[in-house]
Amino acid sequence: MNKLIDVAKALAESHRKADRKTTDVLLSPDRTGQEIRLVEVSEAAPTTNEVIPFRFGADPASGVDYPSVVILLSTQEWQDVITGMLKLPHGWDQRNMVSL
Repeated sequence: MNKLIDVAKALAESHRKADRKTTDVLLSPDRTGQEIRLVEVSEAAPTTNEVIPFRFGADPASGVDYPSVVILLSTQEWQDVITGMLKLPHGWDQRNMVSL
């Protein structure tokens, strides 16, 4: 079984390959340690001023042993999160995020 951080890094790399305009991928720690939470910042993402989490189930056959949640933000939206103008879901704190 893969460790969560290793799976998160593999997902981040895969998503960067799919979207070459991804500037940042950040892991938001899940207090249960059973879910991968990624915030992806892309110059290709439209600015909608909405934070929408996309949920995916685990896929052990593909090496993804954990369910994941991905939030895709434009660079402007990420700046708005940093300044507090836009909020991430409850339990997601940008101060505790790890860059992947």
